[in-house]
Amino acid sequence: MWGLDFSDIVMVSVYGALATCVALLVYIRKRKKGNPHPDHKQAQVSTPLEDRAHIVNGRYALITPPFKQGGMATIWRAVERKTGTPCIIKTPRRGTTMDNVYLEKLLLEASYLKRLHHPGIVRYIDDFYYKGEFHLVLEYLNEEPLLTLSKRSPLEEQQVVLWACQLLDALSYIHAAGIVHRDVNPKNIMLCSDGTVKLIDFGTAKGLDPDKDKTHYDSFTQITNKGFDIPELFIGRKSDHRCDLCGLAQTCIYLLTLDEPNDLCLKLFKYNWPRSFSEATILADYLISAGVSKRVARCLAQAVMFSPDHRFADARVMQAALSSESGYLIQQSKAQSAK
Repeated sequence: MWGLDFSDIVMVSVYGALATCVALLVYIRKRKKGNPHPDHKQAQVSTPLEDRAHIVNGRYALITPPFKQGGMATIWRAVERKTGTPCIIKTPRRGTTMDNVYLEKLLLEASYLKRLHHPGIVRYIDDFYYKGEFHLVLEYLNEEPLLTLSKRSPLEEQQVVLWACQLLDALSYIHAAGIVHRDVNPKNIMLCSDGTVKLIDFGTAKGLDPDKDKTHYDSFTQITNKGFDIPELFIGRKSDHRCDLCGLAQTCIYLLTLDEPNDLCLKLFKYNWPRSFSEATILADYLISAGVSKRVARCLAQAVMFSPDHRFADARVMQAALSSESGYLIQQSKAQSAK
């Protein structure tokens, strides 16, 4: 009819179909490059969190880079994916000869925090291994440590005593559980949004009963914190719960005066800590001259004495001394020690 046989018609049909396909593909490519579909465009947009995070254990979005590099652990901000709750993840520090020790201490920290449930202690959430690395998940405290807060100006005594009593309540609970923190200082105390304080960083904590402790030895018999050194830990002697009382008292002295306690004692009587009750009295008198009440000044001076035997017997006794109007007298402790 058209001067074409059947084979010619087939060939024309095939070429036409191919041309149509090619034209369609070209059109699609142009659309993708120049004017993508709105849904496609939205799929390519990611949130800042997604850009900076990777998923660990299927449950947490870990934000990079690390939030902080501590002495023994790397600290990351993270988000629990299901609930959107922010948290902190700690992994052992890597790249040193102490890698195994740092892992052991983080495992111990996890084991301690699992047992502790107190409003004055950072809350344990989870722990797990992911791709061969241990992860400890803790609550996120979006506040600042007392060290940062106090740099602005000395704090009011009433507030410092209130915080000290809260922390002594937490320390009494910790010690009753058979654990000593050993690193109580303004860097490891966080001020929360409700005005309360929480103790963080149990990285150098130790069991009070060596038979129940998981470690066969103490990797950190000597712990130093410039300006806030605790005698028995600085020297590397045996320590117990009373080292935490010393650390808290040194923290209070700093918050009230902005003087680092070791340096202050060195100026007053050539030692980093009071070694006698007469030296403790000198320290108390200095605190009184700085505006601290006699009761609180004497309590703090006793709690930072070189010998643990000259300090308070436990956290509850120190708490009662700080909160009691009658307070305590260094001379009373002197008489008690002579018995």
